[in-house]
Amino acid sequence: MSKPAKNAERRFRFKTKVMFLSLCLLIVPLLLFSYYSYDALKSNIIQEQKEALSSESRVLKEFVHENFQWVLSESVVPLFSIRKTNEEQLFIIKKGITQAISFNDENLMEIAEDYILGAGNTDKEYTFISNTTKPYKGMFISDKARNLLESRLGTVTDRTLADIIRTRDLEPGKYYHYYFIHGTRHFLGSLTRLNKDHVICLLHDISTIKQNYDENYLEKAFALDLVGTISAINRIDPVSTNIYVFTEERKSIIRKLAYKLPDALNESFLEKAKQDEVWEGYLDKMNYAFIFYFKQTGWFFMYTINLANSVSALNDSMEIIWVITVLLAGTCIFLCSLILRKPLSSLTSIAKTAEYIEHADLTNKEEIEKIAQMLPEKSNDEIGMLSETMKEMSRSVSDKAIELLSANAQKRQLEGELNAAKEIQMGILPESLEFKEFSPLKLSAMQVPAKEVGGDLYDAIYYDEDHVALVIGDVSDKGVPAALFMAMTVILIRECVSLKMPVEKIALELNKNLCQHNPNMMFVTLFVGILNKRTGEFSYVNCGHCVPYVFSSGKVDTIEGLSGPAIGVAPGFEYKSFSTTLPLNSNLFFFTDGVSEAQNPQQELYGEKRIEYFLENLKETDPAQVCSKMMGELVLYRNKAAQSDDITILCVRN
Repeated sequence: MSKPAKNAERRFRFKTKVMFLSLCLLIVPLLLFSYYSYDALKSNIIQEQKEALSSESRVLKEFVHENFQWVLSESVVPLFSIRKTNEEQLFIIKKGITQAISFNDENLMEIAEDYILGAGNTDKEYTFISNTTKPYKGMFISDKARNLLESRLGTVTDRTLADIIRTRDLEPGKYYHYYFIHGTRHFLGSLTRLNKDHVICLLHDISTIKQNYDENYLEKAFALDLVGTISAINRIDPVSTNIYVFTEERKSIIRKLAYKLPDALNESFLEKAKQDEVWEGYLDKMNYAFIFYFKQTGWFFMYTINLANSVSALNDSMEIIWVITVLLAGTCIFLCSLILRKPLSSLTSIAKTAEYIEHADLTNKEEIEKIAQMLPEKSNDEIGMLSETMKEMSRSVSDKAIELLSANAQKRQLEGELNAAKEIQMGILPESLEFKEFSPLKLSAMQVPAKEVGGDLYDAIYYDEDHVALVIGDVSDKGVPAALFMAMTVILIRECVSLKMPVEKIALELNKNLCQHNPNMMFVTLFVGILNKRTGEFSYVNCGHCVPYVFSSGKVDTIEGLSGPAIGVAPGFEYKSFSTTLPLNSNLFFFTDGVSEAQNPQQELYGEKRIEYFLENLKETDPAQVCSKMMGELVLYRNKAAQSDDITILCVRN
């Protein structure tokens, strides 16, 4: 594929991505908003319809239950009159008994029983007060009253008056009416709560009244009232809302509203209603229903609403929104294509220039000018800023490239000089300490500079046939200056040892010479000792250096004694020497502060205590093994932490 075709393909892909992004930024939020708005609106509409249905159903349910508690219809005038009379009598009885109880007087209680309750007991009426937890016990209750407590509620249930008193939570100040049968006699029972523990019962014999009506007059009267009530409260759209009252054989009780029952209504819904007395939920996807069951008659009451009409209107609205969304998407794509044409052309020029820069010689000024001409002309938008930035960047990169080439040349030269200095330094220090003139002593040393060259020094010098000079030191600085100062120190020490000077004289001469030629005020901590390899006698000076150790068979001791300050600090200082005798088959361990001051990643120092512990538990006695183990211990301790100072170890086996 040629470059122009390749660039055209890139432009097309980029443009497509930008348009797709703009489409997503506009259309996707609209679609998401529409979707969630639709879902929220649909849920709200359905919830409102369900709440309205539940509210209407509760009204009807309360009406039906209230009427079926006494079964008799208020449209039957004689029974309605008896019901009102019962309520008035109960009011008078309740008031009188309450006042008598409040005085806590037995005489008043007898009067209340004789005149208030006694007046309420006739051939047709029976009045007594029953306990709510133990109905057969109470106030002024007789054997006849206990017998009447066995009266059965209605014609299709086994519940008695005693059951109602015990289980029904009667509200204070309210009257309750029930239809009871006791043997061949029929009663209209009226109840009201006297106090927390007692209920006043009034049973009115209506057997004579009932004989004037046919057997089904109660159901007919109730159905008449129910139809009137449904008609009065039915304010929901009759197209989508239906009310049904039917038997278990699905025979309609309300003839006037004998709608066809929904096809989705199956036995499972009716069984749930019979089991729970009340059931509420979806019959199918769009029909929501409220069903409750009357055990007294075996009737089902069902109130349904079809949500399809409401949802259909919402769907029509959403279709309009989606059409508008698609039109907006098309307009957005057209405007994006129109607006992005020129910026994309400029971006293509910038992309070509960037590709050219990849292979250009940035150290050639003519190439830099050519790059500037390839970039688009200056404009006030972000692409113009990018073009100008690339021009400035190419010129800056050209300058930096030239500087970098020069710096790399200088760096290579410096690295060469440092390598040469390192080789010179390594040449000054002994490469190996295994010389026959040191026998029977065994010596080993290891050094790891922190930089290319370091300031630590060590040496073992032949003194005479019986003596060996041992030297270790640490210059105050690092790098090349420290290496030069170290080299001068080693040369002076070797010169002094060759003249067979004692250790204190060596320290004096070193201090004298280094103080005279020390413009940078550098100094070196130094330990110089002369060991008699036959007798173990050891004379030494410690000029501010780390205290060495002598160890043997798990026992570690320090070689104490400070002769004076570091070499190069105090001109003319008289250094004091010390001497001791080393036990046979023991090891001398010298080190610089790079060992004791090694740091782990938490910046904790290794310290002298860890050195002593290491030497106490060390089983090897060979100096080379001791140095190697010590270096390994420091590497493990430092882990990933950088080496902060030169490390030098010298070990001698006596």
